Amino acid sequence: MSDARSDPGWGPALRTLPLMVFPFVGMSRAVNSPNSLVVIRALWILFVGAILVMGVMAVLILSTDGIDGAMSQGVALTITAFASVSVQLVAARLVADPDLSGETVFVPSFQRWFFVRVAAAEVAAIVSFGLFIASAAAIVYFVGGAIALAAMWDVRPGRSRLRRIQAAADERRTGLQVVRALERWGLTR
Repeated sequence: MSDARSDPGWGPALRTLPLMVFPFVGMSRAVNSPNSLVVIRALWILFVGAILVMGVMAVLILSTDGIDGAMSQGVALTITAFASVSVQLVAARLVADPDLSGETVFVPSFQRWFFVRVAAAEVAAIVSFGLFIASAAAIVYFVGGAIALAAMWDVRPGRSRLRRIQAAADERRTGLQVVRALERWGLTR
């Protein structure tokens, strides 16, 4: 059984973050890093930040005068809520839970699960931002952004998630050490 203290926490991801903000530097650093746990956590922080930045942009766009929406607020809200929730439900069905049968299959399956779920959250934010532009109603983005943030919270690679995965691996007696496996493998392709 893995010890929760073996998880380095979010500190290494936060220290990596400044370089990951620059696209080419961040991509090469992520691809070349031998520790996928740090990379995944840093990317999670960046994606949450992107959702928040779009919210700030929505407020700034509305602060300018003369913005009229081509779509009604009610229609935009309905489409945003439906699309944002639907994409989360589809993503949950598209990708299986991580395979706990061993380290060589766990790491790629965990990364696939993580990135598909993050992509679904980002789709919700982007669709709602587009509908915000079409309707000129900030509430449209705030609803979609809130759903996107809730989805990101659900997928966060924190200690509690890793403990639950470890407990499931221990229950199945696979010998998988979740944190160690993620720290020993880089991003898979």
